[in-house]
Amino acid sequence: MLLLIFAISTSRVTSQLNENAEDILDKQVENRANYLRQNLIQAQDLNAISGTIDGVTRELVDQGIVDLNTLDTSSEEALPLLQAIVPELVSTLRTKPVNGIFVILSTHDLNHRADDSYLPGLYIRDLDPSALSTDRNADLLAERGPATAFAPLGISTDKGWSPAMPYQPGGKTSFYKESFQIAYASKSKLSAEDYGRWTPATFRLKGDDRDALAYVQPLILDDGTVYGVVGVELLTSYLTTQLPSNELQNTDHGTYLLATTDADLKRDDVINVRTAFLTGEDADKKMPQTLTLYRDGMDWKFWLDGEEQYATLQQLELYSRNAPFSGEAWLLIGTVAQNDLYLFSHSVRNLLVMAALLTAVVGLGCSVAVARQLAKPVAQLSNELARAQNDHVSVPEFSRTGIRELDQFASAIVQLSRENEEVTALERRRIEHERDYDILTGLYNRQAFQRVCESLFAKPETLGHAALLMTDLDNLKTINDTYGHDWGDQYLRQTGRCLAASTPPGTLAARLSGDEFMLLLYGYDSREAVREELEKLRAALQDSASILPSGSELHISISGGVAWYPEDSTDFNTLKKYADFAMYQVKHSRKGEMKEFDIGMYNQEAYALQTRSEFEQMLRDQAVSYHFQPIFSARNGRAIAYEALMRPEMPTLRSPLTVMKLARELNRLYDIEHITLFKASSAFEKLKERGLVREDSLLFINSIASVSLNDTDWRDYRGRFPELARKLVVEITEEEELDPAQLERKRTVAGASGVFALDDYGSGYSNGSSLLTIAPRYVKVDISIIRSIDTNTDKQQFLTSLVDYARPRNILVLAEGVETTAELRKVLELGVDLLQGYCLARPAAVPPPLSKEAADIIHRMKRC
Repeated sequence: MLLLIFAISTSRVTSQLNENAEDILDKQVENRANYLRQNLIQAQDLNAISGTIDGVTRELVDQGIVDLNTLDTSSEEALPLLQAIVPELVSTLRTKPVNGIFVILSTHDLNHRADDSYLPGLYIRDLDPSALSTDRNADLLAERGPATAFAPLGISTDKGWSPAMPYQPGGKTSFYKESFQIAYASKSKLSAEDYGRWTPATFRLKGDDRDALAYVQPLILDDGTVYGVVGVELLTSYLTTQLPSNELQNTDHGTYLLATTDADLKRDDVINVRTAFLTGEDADKKMPQTLTLYRDGMDWKFWLDGEEQYATLQQLELYSRNAPFSGEAWLLIGTVAQNDLYLFSHSVRNLLVMAALLTAVVGLGCSVAVARQLAKPVAQLSNELARAQNDHVSVPEFSRTGIRELDQFASAIVQLSRENEEVTALERRRIEHERDYDILTGLYNRQAFQRVCESLFAKPETLGHAALLMTDLDNLKTINDTYGHDWGDQYLRQTGRCLAASTPPGTLAARLSGDEFMLLLYGYDSREAVREELEKLRAALQDSASILPSGSELHISISGGVAWYPEDSTDFNTLKKYADFAMYQVKHSRKGEMKEFDIGMYNQEAYALQTRSEFEQMLRDQAVSYHFQPIFSARNGRAIAYEALMRPEMPTLRSPLTVMKLARELNRLYDIEHITLFKASSAFEKLKERGLVREDSLLFINSIASVSLNDTDWRDYRGRFPELARKLVVEITEEEELDPAQLERKRTVAGASGVFALDDYGSGYSNGSSLLTIAPRYVKVDISIIRSIDTNTDKQQFLTSLVDYARPRNILVLAEGVETTAELRKVLELGVDLLQGYCLARPAAVPPPLSKEAADIIHRMKRC
């Protein structure tokens, strides 16, 4: 087989077949190029018809029938010339292998011609030039030109016929422009045929659906006057019949391309060609307008849709060397995908490979048959070993093979398996013990205790009444620090032995970590029975003692918490949390005791923890909003100020009083002061911007008497609220101890009003001493004084005295908490200056106006 492969590789059979395929393709393209060249050269030989048209034109000009200056203005001006040359065009069309012939007249520079104008001309088409012509020209169609010019010859107009040729310089319909303009611009220094050119791309006449290539040659009189073009066309449908792609490859996978290039085929190794027309397999693909070909030795290749193509190039040489378009070479390119071109050689190669493989398979089969017979005893031994593995037999049994070496090998495997089984069992027991038990105490560890308890809690009938005891060993740290960790470990071992020995059989005991132990006593008929066992355990622990190096006795002391099943919970994790809570209650009160879980205390602690957590979150997120309650003038009922009232936006923490309590406990009063000042001012500014409060309104903000913002925060506030700072009224209460230094700082801060209001006057906090210390501009009489003041003479006397004191000192008295119309009438009668309360307007995010009833009372009282 190796010799066969060597012979195939050295004989170069496939390479020779590939070269033959390339040679056949090259020759086929060469023959087709010669045929096409002859047809194109015959088609572009227009000297005869050009001379005839020149003669007719000169004769008509000399006779004054046509005028070259107006020849291209309309079809009427050019009609005599067009009628005279129609027969000549038909005659020329009949003698050439083309589909059409045309004449387009223009005596002026097309660059200066208006877009969408029309040029006079003739365009005649023969859809099948290979068919026999008829006497009456029934096989011809008029595409462009006056109908009167075609009528004498019996030529019918086509579906897209037009009496003149439209001029669209940017479109393909102006395919004739290039040849005309070069001749016109060069003053026709060369002969007309030198300016001839095949269009490098297909075009369509306006209103037609047939693609064509055309050869265009300018019409030039003897005096050098360029007055139009004459040309012929080849429809792509006709070119398809002239370029049968199926001749390139037996499986019809070839493609012919007509293309142009400016490259030097002899020197350049990479060239770009512009595709004018193609036919064959790739005609249905989206062929790029420009293809890049590269030279591979003597061959040309390119890539299309990820597949390498082989190309044969033949230059058609349609232009003379000194012609303006001589640098534009026309090529006929025959292309076949390399996989299709070398299909035969690949088939031969595959056949040879199949033969070699077949030879190898037959030889391998014979070898396998012999080897199987020789390997049968080994296979028997292997199968028995595999069955033992599948059946999870730790010590397999093997039958004898009759081969001494194999039987010895099988016996060795059996012996090793027995020894390994014994070692594995011991190791498994050691690992399981280390996994489940604490090394120091011999009790369960955390993971094992959790696993066993979860299994028990899945069977409620087994638990009965149960107690989960969470303990913390007291004094372990002191022993470690005083006598060393060896004595600490001895203390832990002593505790573990005592817990194991002093609990009933079946009790689960575990060391969770460090100094933490947990026990589960279960299967009892009542809680009292469990309590008796717990009391025995407590006594046993107290009686257990060891002598320390100092000579003193060390008794075991534990602090424990007990949670009951099923009374406290039926879920193990919940019970563990409850027992842990009860244990820490003991550790924070009296160590060395066991305490049962109290759900009431737990909920109280949970609520306190929740409110503290929400308080911290409220400060972080500044999760507060502010409602504003108007303060009205007692003289005219106009709202002169608004008091900002805090509204916490937390699920549990909703009360401002609770917020203040937590702020005092957690030393966060400064944060509350900062949030209140900035957020209330920001909300008030937005109300002003929306026109919901008057621009000159004052803002009353509740302030903490013992706290004032630092210089940085005051500067920040004045920078953000410069106008509002001058209208700020700071309300002072005595819930916090008065700090004269902080009060003076608030009064004298630069850019602020420095105006105070004494809040809750008469409540017991605010008194005459505060009135003298704070020196307020406003005094807010507490709601406890205002309530029922209409019926209480003592309260009336109190308010009268305050008004008499305040008026000479320019202090305004504000009655807050006015809730009834009777109270409103009485405080007005007693001479207060300002009013606030639900009777007038309730606090809201957008403060409401004065109620109509209160407004009527104020106006009536003042008139009186």
